Amino acid sequence: MSLQPAYPILQPEMSIVELKQAITEFDTWLEQQISSCSIAEILQHRAQFFDILLSHIWHSSQFETQTISLNAVGGYGRKTLHPYSDIDICIIHDDDLSANDASTLGDFLTQLWDLGLDLGHAVRRLDDTFIACAEDVTIATTLLEIRHICGHENHQHQVLSKLYGETVWSSEAFFEAKLNEQKGRHHKAQGTAFNIEPNLKNSPGGMRDIQTITWIARKHFSIDGLKDLRRLKFLTDDEYAEFMECQNFIWRVRFALHQASNRPENRLLLQHQAEVARLQGFGDSGNIAIEKMMRQLFRAMKRIRELNLMLMAYFEREIVPQKTPEIVKINEDFQIFNGQIHAENQDVFIDRSQIMAMFNYIAVHHEQVTGITPETLRLLRQVRRRLMGDLQDYQVCRELFVRLFKNPHGMGLAITLMHQHGILASYLPQWREVVGQMQFDLFHAYTVDEHTHKLLKNLYKLTQDAVSPDQKLAADIFERFQAKESILFAALFHDLAKGRGGDHSELGAVDAKLFAKFHGLKTSQQQLISWLVEQHLLMSITSQRMDIYDPEVIKTFAKSVGSITKLDALYCLTVADIQATNDDLWNDWKASLLTDLYFATRKALRNGLENVLQLRTVVREHKQEALGLIDADEAQLVAINKLWKRLPLSFFSNAIPTEIAKYTLGILAHESEHEHGTTFYKENDTEENVTEANFAENNITEPPSLIILDDSSVKGCSDVFVYTKDRPGLFISLFNTLSTLKISVNQAQISKTKDGYVVEAFKVLDFDGKPIFSSQRRKQVTKKLRQILDDNMSPPKNRPSRHTKNFDNKPTIEFIHSKKADRTLVHILALETHEFMGQIASAFRTLDLNIHSAAISTVGERADNVFALSNQHGAQLTELEQVELQEKLVKSITSS
Repeated sequence: MSLQPAYPILQPEMSIVELKQAITEFDTWLEQQISSCSIAEILQHRAQFFDILLSHIWHSSQFETQTISLNAVGGYGRKTLHPYSDIDICIIHDDDLSANDASTLGDFLTQLWDLGLDLGHAVRRLDDTFIACAEDVTIATTLLEIRHICGHENHQHQVLSKLYGETVWSSEAFFEAKLNEQKGRHHKAQGTAFNIEPNLKNSPGGMRDIQTITWIARKHFSIDGLKDLRRLKFLTDDEYAEFMECQNFIWRVRFALHQASNRPENRLLLQHQAEVARLQGFGDSGNIAIEKMMRQLFRAMKRIRELNLMLMAYFEREIVPQKTPEIVKINEDFQIFNGQIHAENQDVFIDRSQIMAMFNYIAVHHEQVTGITPETLRLLRQVRRRLMGDLQDYQVCRELFVRLFKNPHGMGLAITLMHQHGILASYLPQWREVVGQMQFDLFHAYTVDEHTHKLLKNLYKLTQDAVSPDQKLAADIFERFQAKESILFAALFHDLAKGRGGDHSELGAVDAKLFAKFHGLKTSQQQLISWLVEQHLLMSITSQRMDIYDPEVIKTFAKSVGSITKLDALYCLTVADIQATNDDLWNDWKASLLTDLYFATRKALRNGLENVLQLRTVVREHKQEALGLIDADEAQLVAINKLWKRLPLSFFSNAIPTEIAKYTLGILAHESEHEHGTTFYKENDTEENVTEANFAENNITEPPSLIILDDSSVKGCSDVFVYTKDRPGLFISLFNTLSTLKISVNQAQISKTKDGYVVEAFKVLDFDGKPIFSSQRRKQVTKKLRQILDDNMSPPKNRPSRHTKNFDNKPTIEFIHSKKADRTLVHILALETHEFMGQIASAFRTLDLNIHSAAISTVGERADNVFALSNQHGAQLTELEQVELQEKLVKSITSS
């Protein structure tokens, strides 16, 4: 329906308060009409309201000169004014302003600011306006959308006449500038809008992509907007309607986003998505409503990006002088035209296998092909709409699909274009189901389809020359792997069963096996692909949650893997998968854990699984290596031996020899400095019977805490080492203190001595995801820890994340089998809040449990931790104690 607003009548005597009220009332009225009226009308009427308001204030100002004008530019100039968008104006005058006019103009702008308007403004002489346009393409772009509001009427025409000509900016230079600007925007967005918080304005397929087309068309063809591109035959009627439909949907989402956020927000942040979905009429059913909205949004942005690419290619031919085309003939159906693959006739895709053949040609000619010609892209879009069923129904298409995955460059540009232009969705029904599917956490930064595409690209990068050091092992393994397509097909299917209910790994494994069989792959490949999909999380979970330096863990993992071939494939898949999940997730620490797990498991598999070193053997070897590093004299050996008798075996099994040596020397020097280094044992004392009583008999006093934090890093992390008298809540206090300093704990090991001391070793990363290299920063951390340990200060409270309030804080608690008779492993997955560790500690303390180690990790907004515990008797938790602990953890975590 057409909207007929009743614009307010503004009187000269109206105060700022009354004008503000008029703005509020009109915005409220528009918001009430949004569900039943065209968004274009809503935005246009809002712009027209501000035309009336600004004209009212302008005419009240009474300028002396008649050669000054008030003009709208930018979005305001386009009459697309969202609730919190800037009111962009340009004030132009012919001659220098008189003192009186300058003062009047200042008063005019002050009134606009007093109204609380987000004002973007420029005041220039006409000649200076032309100079500014020539110096800055952004200013020239803004003024391409100049619209006269009041004052001198000729300035708009003079500016446009200048900009439409070739003297300020040539069409070619302007096109190149806007093309480079767009490439920069897309690169900054990682080449996709399919992430958890898309930017409606700047992401690929966002509003800027539409505006870029409009700006170039205005500049070169001197036209008003996209509708005129139909007349010029750049757009068909259907394509124009598609453009408008997608643009209007994004406009509606942005309008609702401004309402929900109460500010000029362009990123569809997590905390606003539910409210935006409700305002858009998708309901208030939480994630379901968000999922529906986001899928439509991603589809709209994908179509806009596709149309943008097609039009930019047409514009380039029209605007940029073309040299003699370079043509490479492939066959009678396809050629390479100036680096883009081109279909030679319009009927080529009647044979559906030619679609798959084209992408194989792109892979084969990867060094020459940079994209698809706009004519061919238009043909591809048309045939895609007419497809009945799936491309994989055709035997020839199946053969070509497998050939593409076997091609060394199939996962290069070819797979990206198949993803961008909907051909993967046309080939695989499972892919079609996950296009634009959200993953409601901060761990996965992308939709399911985009994450899978990035995973395939990461595997392809392993075959390229420039791989980073932490990818070198995966690259070497992948290079020598015989059937790389097995890993690639597993990557393709690993997450495609998400959103169907049930375990996506198990469901996906079934789909993958059927796919492999349907595509004629060997039985061994079918089994490997299915196993990889089912177990694709096994290696990352084991490395991050379990003590991979425990021989029993390695033995269990090796038995699950079963062969070196599976291990090789799983390692490559895991490395690529983690890196495709979140741009900030991969680091040296995770790389080192996976590498250590890989080599330990490989050794176990080669030794037939049964020759895994036992714990005491590991301890003995670590001690011997540490002593070799210390190079101690006889007196030092005696002191070291006495110290080591006080420390439990876990200290030596969990730390590497260099750490054992460093910590040993640190403790001895610390105790010597504080006259605590002389430890008296009876000759028959052994590691088993040394107790705190031995030390009490010798009247040994308690020294201050030892904190070691130097500039060294191990496996990409800094070490924070603490040696101090044990006390209740110590681990939690240390953890929370590091957290308030924006330091993330990747792993924690706790070793309790027999005389009431505790050794705690943390592997940490600073706020930037790197080791703590700055000496000043290390001093700050050490000072804060000492205040907590020795000065009895309470750790400061953390501020909750802006994201956490949007997630259900229902913990997942799982007890993991441990072969150690005196340990119980408990896995706790819950929303990471500033109270999280305190909540866990409260439950542990209630049952008088001992914490022996903790594998700490944060995945998105979730704290994903595994604790090794024993009960008050030093034994595994009984079934009754496990039930009681689970109840207390749930109560403690959910009660906040």
